[in-house]
Amino acid sequence: MLHRTYVVFIALIILVPGCLETQSMLDEKQDEVPLRLSFKADTLDRPEDQGPSFDLKQELENGPVLMLWIGSGCSGCHDWTELIRQGLDNGSLNDSTLSVVSVHGWSEIEGSKEVMNAFGNDSNDSYYTPWKIVMGKKNTPALEYFSEQDTGYGLYEAYGNPSTPTLQLIGDNGIKMWQSKNYWANSTILDEIWDTASKL
Repeated sequence: MLHRTYVVFIALIILVPGCLETQSMLDEKQDEVPLRLSFKADTLDRPEDQGPSFDLKQELENGPVLMLWIGSGCSGCHDWTELIRQGLDNGSLNDSTLSVVSVHGWSEIEGSKEVMNAFGNDSNDSYYTPWKIVMGKKNTPALEYFSEQDTGYGLYEAYGNPSTPTLQLIGDNGIKMWQSKNYWANSTILDEIWDTASKL
């Protein structure tokens, strides 16, 4: 009888960890950030923002989207904004290739007033942003692209906790196709973005 108890006990020790590991692996798979994402968030509600709210899925209907993650005190963000704006103004960047959206990345530290002062006013010739400015928050839900169901991830986490400035090219069906974390603006990288977008 004692021998049988040992055999059962040893069998349980061998089998149970395998079951737990299998369940753990399943849980990890379910917890992965989906490949195709979207989100909805408030804008600064300027005329340039085309309304008080932004919907990435809706924006992607017009083609790829370049998301520039910004903070009001980020010199690199100012630099990238100026370079992109100049390229669109002088025609070296084709505005029909993709749309540009600046996404605020410091909601825990600063609010819309600081972002408006740095990027929102056309009297500020250096950093004025003539494209949409989105006031995403850390807890803004990241949505699965097709179903629009909450993924359980906040906006920043879902997009890889991007530092500022980070540029992310979002392609067909909400897939992040390309990313750059170069702090200072670089025209070669910008040309690469536009070239990649033109092939999507």
